[in-house]
Amino acid sequence: MAQFLSRYGKAAFFLGVFTILIIISSWDYPGFYPKWIFVGLPLTVSTSLVLYAVIYFWLYPIFRIGKSGIRNWALLLGILVLFGAGFYFAGRLSISDEEYKASFKRIHNSMQSTYVEATTERVQSELIGGTTVTTLYFFGISWLFVYWHRKKNLKKRFSKWWKQQSRNTSGVHILYLSMGWIFWLFFTLSPVLVSGKTVVWETTLLMMVPSILFFYINLKTSFDLLANSKILLALLVTLCWWGILLFVKACWFLLITKGLGMPPILDGKDVYKEVAKVGDKNNVYYIMGKAIGMIVASTAFKELIILMASFIYGYDRTITRYRKQMAVIAETRQREQLKQKEMEKEVVDARLQSLKYQINPHFLFNSLNFLYSQSLPLSEDLARATMLLSKMMRYGLQENSEEAKVSLAGEVEHLQNFIEFNQLRFSNQLQIDFATEGQVAIRRIMPLLLITFVENAFKYGELHQAEHPLQIHLKVDSQKLIFFVRNKKRKGPKEDSTGIGLENIKRRLALGYPDRHKLTISDEEDFYTTELTVEL
Repeated sequence: MAQFLSRYGKAAFFLGVFTILIIISSWDYPGFYPKWIFVGLPLTVSTSLVLYAVIYFWLYPIFRIGKSGIRNWALLLGILVLFGAGFYFAGRLSISDEEYKASFKRIHNSMQSTYVEATTERVQSELIGGTTVTTLYFFGISWLFVYWHRKKNLKKRFSKWWKQQSRNTSGVHILYLSMGWIFWLFFTLSPVLVSGKTVVWETTLLMMVPSILFFYINLKTSFDLLANSKILLALLVTLCWWGILLFVKACWFLLITKGLGMPPILDGKDVYKEVAKVGDKNNVYYIMGKAIGMIVASTAFKELIILMASFIYGYDRTITRYRKQMAVIAETRQREQLKQKEMEKEVVDARLQSLKYQINPHFLFNSLNFLYSQSLPLSEDLARATMLLSKMMRYGLQENSEEAKVSLAGEVEHLQNFIEFNQLRFSNQLQIDFATEGQVAIRRIMPLLLITFVENAFKYGELHQAEHPLQIHLKVDSQKLIFFVRNKKRKGPKEDSTGIGLENIKRRLALGYPDRHKLTISDEEDFYTTELTVEL
């Protein structure tokens, strides 16, 4: 079951909501047509689901990736005609001409207008017109549902949006919103309440539903447009929403009064009785149009105030968010400046420390040259050790004065000199596995970056066991360098470690390879391992 829901849960949700919406929209609330619920409604729902599938699997992808606009619109027109015929067939199969004429008579009676017998031609034209409106309505709803259905990670998007709304919507915020809408309701009804006219609360509250919905729709669009400094466009969109809201409220009034049977009383007036006093009382379309005009006229100014309040609220939220962003940017910039100053200070300290270390190597380098020349006739190993020490001092003197990159081959040679020097110290008894892989001659790296790890291994490692040699492996390619050192720990007393050398290496890596290096240190009971990866 869980696997089924994870695979088909999203489709089941959208199809379920879509089916419920179609049933609510197509239900015969007045009960004019006895066969509609059992024949016409199932056919309408089935046709709508097929239309949904056609849009989901065929039409929507064509419009997303298709290049031929004429062909796409021709296909769209063909689908509308085809499914319009399907909805027309459902109506013809479940509604007779006599039932349709009887529904005309009931509508005229509810409007208190004189009924004129409807002809067969009029019934036919009315059915075609109603089918056209139904097809366009169901097609628009289907397209909207398919648009959201095909979005990826919709559950995560909704969850993220819900968490954000939960964080931003406190109990006090909800209280303020509720008080605001209650104030608006009594403010708009104050003339009616003062005059003592009848207020039908169920109709009045239902008529507020489109106003509340469009308030937040306009708030969202205004906020997005104002965030991109499109003030005039945001104002124009607000006016467009105003026109759409007036039309929706008029249709909504007809739906709740004629479809749901709510009293047609708005602002203390019976709308249908008012419009039936003048004009053609025998023309139901005139009465319906007059009612729509009366609803629009009575609500236009109030709805404009609501949407302009939404526009101003969105503008205020935009300014508030802009100020918060500027404060965050200023704080981030200040932190970056402090971090930059700290890094510059560390570089200066490192260079001063480097100059400090150069004082002794100058003297030591000259002394080693003298010792080498004097020891050459006496001992070849002593002369070789002196020359290796001289090379290591020369490399440290030349390369440690700047943080510029040097040849990786020079670093490898420095490591080899250090290893050979220590082999001479211990009569070539040290067990060392040193290997390089890759083109070290053409790569460059920060100077003296690798020697510290090797020095620590010589200082604290047990290097005389053939079964556990000191492993020093260097691998380099066009993208990264991997340096691996592993040694067995020496038992017994050890030299005290300050950790300064390793900390200096970490700081130099942070300065020279920010976010481009990874240093892994594994301190086990018997072995100590370091692995450095650097993106070149």
